[in-house]
Amino acid sequence: MKAAIYHGIENVTVEEIPMPECGDYDVIIKNVRSGICGTDIGAYYNGGDAAGIFPEHQFGHEMASVVYKVGAKVDPEIKEGMRVFLNPCLSKRPDCGLSILEICDECGAFSQYVQVQDAKLHYNLFPLPENVSFNEAALIEPFAVGMHGVNMGKATSSDRVVIYGAGMIGLCTLAACQSKGIKEVVVVDINEWRLKKAEEMGAIPFNAAKGNLKEFLQEKFGADLQSAAGQSAVDIDLYIDTAGTKTIIPEVLGMAKNRSRLVIVALYHHDVTINPYQILGAEMDVVGSFAYANSDIEEVIEALHAKSTPVEQIITHHFTLDQINDAFTQARDANCALKVVIDHE
Repeated sequence: MKAAIYHGIENVTVEEIPMPECGDYDVIIKNVRSGICGTDIGAYYNGGDAAGIFPEHQFGHEMASVVYKVGAKVDPEIKEGMRVFLNPCLSKRPDCGLSILEICDECGAFSQYVQVQDAKLHYNLFPLPENVSFNEAALIEPFAVGMHGVNMGKATSSDRVVIYGAGMIGLCTLAACQSKGIKEVVVVDINEWRLKKAEEMGAIPFNAAKGNLKEFLQEKFGADLQSAAGQSAVDIDLYIDTAGTKTIIPEVLGMAKNRSRLVIVALYHHDVTINPYQILGAEMDVVGSFAYANSDIEEVIEALHAKSTPVEQIITHHFTLDQINDAFTQARDANCALKVVIDHE
């Protein structure tokens, strides 16, 4: 089979390698679409050790596939030709000797075929409804990250939401909000092209480089709120940080109304100074959101089946596997690329 092999910074080759073996409890899936994730971009341009992507290994973890081969002792409900999504975090047995990052990020989305160990429906393989395209299914993994953040924030249809970041995860978070019937979502970024995409998807865009967010929110939703500590506040129920810049959390705490919530999805790589009294004074919930659970995946698939969100608009480019280096060059351009997809067929 063909597979993209990571050799180091800006060094990926497409090579012929042996097909994976199919044990009695395993399934081999054939990839149809694969998405390039921010983790993959980081590994390609900056090195992959921190993400568990090491030289001479396959990589990639966002994929939409069909079942190619089924082991002798796999549940007979799993059949050859079945259209599926794979949870990459559960693609190998927990005792395989790899970390969860290595299991996920070296899963092999940029390979034609992938081995799924201990294959089970609704555990690591999820059947796709017939009306869900492979393009849409290629978005399930990042969509599930956004859905998990929204679920960790206990979002309801009546909430007003602010999402920091109009990148891939921010827009997937927007789609997750929309799938729950949330109508008023403000997306904050400094990239006008990405904000335009958010607006096209139904969000209220705000460019943080061109104004004061607190004043914008007070003008739009009312300026007569105060927290229990007497701090002026804005009428926002839920904040979701997918951007990870050092000003975001202090800004949120500086305008939070009573009983509002903050979910941190972004992977921070630096310390942030805050005043805990602001959390106390607003009786605010602040929670972290890491990756996703299978329940989030199921909810995403149902949202795609119901066509309740315009999430497919996030896909901006398609490349073949042989063009993967061109695909990474394109994916790096934040002014015209969001989700870049590899078409295996």
